Amino acid sequence: MNQTFLSWQPAKPVSEGANMYHNAVVDTSWYNDNLKYLIDIVKDIVKTNDIIVDFGAGTGISSLFLLKNCHKNYKIFLVDNSPSWLSKAYEILKDKPNVDFFILEKKDGNYSTLAQTIGKEKADIVVSANTFHLVPALNDAFKGIYDSLKKNSFFIIQSGNIFRKGRSSEVLMIDDTVEKIHNIALDILRTDKKYFIYAKNLDKSIKEEYAQRKMIFPDPRPVETYIDVLKSVGFECDGYTYKEVRVKYTDWKNFLKVKRIQAGILPEIGGKNPTEEEIDIRDSVVTQAIEQLFADMKKNNSKADENSFTAEWVYIKSFK
Repeated sequence: MNQTFLSWQPAKPVSEGANMYHNAVVDTSWYNDNLKYLIDIVKDIVKTNDIIVDFGAGTGISSLFLLKNCHKNYKIFLVDNSPSWLSKAYEILKDKPNVDFFILEKKDGNYSTLAQTIGKEKADIVVSANTFHLVPALNDAFKGIYDSLKKNSFFIIQSGNIFRKGRSSEVLMIDDTVEKIHNIALDILRTDKKYFIYAKNLDKSIKEEYAQRKMIFPDPRPVETYIDVLKSVGFECDGYTYKEVRVKYTDWKNFLKVKRIQAGILPEIGGKNPTEEEIDIRDSVVTQAIEQLFADMKKNNSKADENSFTAEWVYIKSFK
């Protein structure tokens, strides 16, 4: 007996954070450039009437880009664990034909798997853009994706926060910029007298807020870790590819000024529940740190110039 899985609809308006994130990245060249290779992979394997799952769809940018650039007759399921973010995707894509939305429900502290959410052997392709570096339990997530896929189907991961041996230190991951900005921001708090109230107990705050920082920006895992876990749940995976992407300073600054992002960059100001004043102070300090980082890259990074720096995205294609 086939079980019917109902498409999700939002019960609340789009959150401010979802709007800010979406607007900060949707039209940037760096986001589109890091998705281009992912779309090229999909174009080569998608067939008429296939179901493509965008796992970790967020505010819908990857699905929007896919629909604009892969002109074949397929269905697309947007899947995420955040109703507030998926509400933004619903807002912009709800009227598109062959588009459905699904939420990974959380029960007893754990999110439902993809197979539990859309059904077993339902999908033909699962893609995940800029997501899996945030997922703590790779094994459970990958097993759920494996079970959701039909035989002879594909799972493709892409992220700018995967560690690869041999990458030049001047070619950055997302985490590299965040760590550098965090360190600069801490120096600002220690040395600028107007922030003395935060400098007073800064070492204690750093320890207390470590978990908050790593929840939003976890330490990058080696690409080999992803491949090993993929194989352990049954996928075939022959390796990976990577691409260098130019990132404009202005675009990256807009991304790093999103409040939710700053909550992971400098939670030492305000913690999880900052006041409006603390949000403004945090933004001021982070912005100052961003400008210092960019100035340093312009001067000392041979992979950067006056307008942009170089980042890397890794792509892993696996087969069921």
